[in-house]
Amino acid sequence: MLKRWRNLPRAGVGLLGLALVLMVSVTADADSLRSGLRRLGGGQQSSSMVWGVPAGVDPASVPAVTLIPTVTRFSLAGAGSMDFLATDCTSVGLVCPSNEHCECDKATGTVTDGVGPIFSGTFNFWLSVDDTSPLSTPPGPDRDYPNGSTTGSNHNSCFFATGILAVTTVPGNTINFSTSGAACIGIGGGVALYDGGFAVTNSTGFFSSSIAGGQIGFGSNFFTGLGIFDLEGAGSQLN
Repeated sequence: MLKRWRNLPRAGVGLLGLALVLMVSVTADADSLRSGLRRLGGGQQSSSMVWGVPAGVDPASVPAVTLIPTVTRFSLAGAGSMDFLATDCTSVGLVCPSNEHCECDKATGTVTDGVGPIFSGTFNFWLSVDDTSPLSTPPGPDRDYPNGSTTGSNHNSCFFATGILAVTTVPGNTINFSTSGAACIGIGGGVALYDGGFAVTNSTGFFSSSIAGGQIGFGSNFFTGLGIFDLEGAGSQLN
């Protein structure tokens, strides 16, 4: 059976268990760290992917930071309607890898709460979920992984996903939160959950110089057609 991120109304699943842990250990100063990267890549781009480094760029060429910005905490939340058959993920740069199958999901609604400079506006949240399986088109290896439950036919029901949350406060002023994380089927039937980190990228208007990072959570219910997001982070130049 083709496994999809959203749970079909007849499916039943168990308790969601998810732990995403990122550990970064820094044991040297910036010069020695860059020296290590040069050894890894020979002073050039490594043949393998380096986390956080654009393709084709030498990891050792990361610019030196001369001024550390002062960041402040902020949050925002909103609710909207779900489209589980969206087709416009590519319009915001969410392109499925070659020979993989990705589900494009979209929530459209209104920001109704926030602490900090962003507390109102409209939003679109696109999420591209890699749900490749032997039964998908094109077929491929299963990209799901266990969610901590052995209940139901879809107990292996978590997938990696990437997305864009675009919040427009006034026309011409849109802040884009780029996110990546895990999308899982939750207990109860028809429940889809997402949790990931975010960074602000490619924003417009008075958000064009904004910088921020943090976490975003999202949940939707197939039977109500609603999706709700909650975002918390820290940033600078947000207004």
